[in-house]
Amino acid sequence: MLRVTVEPTGQDFWKLDPVVDLINSGAVGVIPTDTVYDISMLSLHFSFVLVSHISVEQPDSVSRDCEPLSILCRSLRDIDTYTTGFPLGTNQGQANIFRAVKRILPGPYTFILPATKELPKQCIKHGSSTRYAKRRQVGVRMPDDPICQAILQNLEEPLICTSVKYLSEDEWILDPVYIADIYEPLGLDFIVDGGARIADPSTVVDMTGSYPTIISSGKGSKA
Repeated sequence: MLRVTVEPTGQDFWKLDPVVDLINSGAVGVIPTDTVYDISMLSLHFSFVLVSHISVEQPDSVSRDCEPLSILCRSLRDIDTYTTGFPLGTNQGQANIFRAVKRILPGPYTFILPATKELPKQCIKHGSSTRYAKRRQVGVRMPDDPICQAILQNLEEPLICTSVKYLSEDEWILDPVYIADIYEPLGLDFIVDGGARIADPSTVVDMTGSYPTIISSGKGSKA
């Protein structure tokens, strides 16, 4: 497994070149975001490999096979490609959500939006649980993290991801050293060490209804 340690200042982002090469070849790895660490891979190469990385050896009480996936996007254009996008507002008084979102992205938010056909079906329908089996929605993110952005901007498409948690409990792993120790034996291809994170997830906003609804408060709510 490749381990790369980089500084968020950007002075050694050249170290990310082999990581980008691995991702483009279909590798599964861990990268930092502006909240916690994510397991990620390209949507083009997506398969149940990514889900298997986070669902093996789970006790029945902490099953993760229905763990939702999100897209780490490079720009608002990616969001428009893989989802129906944000409402632009109307002359009848409907709010221009797109304009409001532009003011807070990049940032620690996950927006749930209707998915388009551009998104691989496995990213919407996966796991044995019926909770997500018929979902036609997906979470989208544009993290405000220089390391994550440096990786994304050198890829040809966004990343499919899910947060890194302990195998036996529903809790984030915040130290990349522990992540490597736990996930390397499971076949992880690389990890980008950007320093320890704090347990402060993204704010999740459901944009599929008539009005935006915060379904999970997080770092974005405190911004």
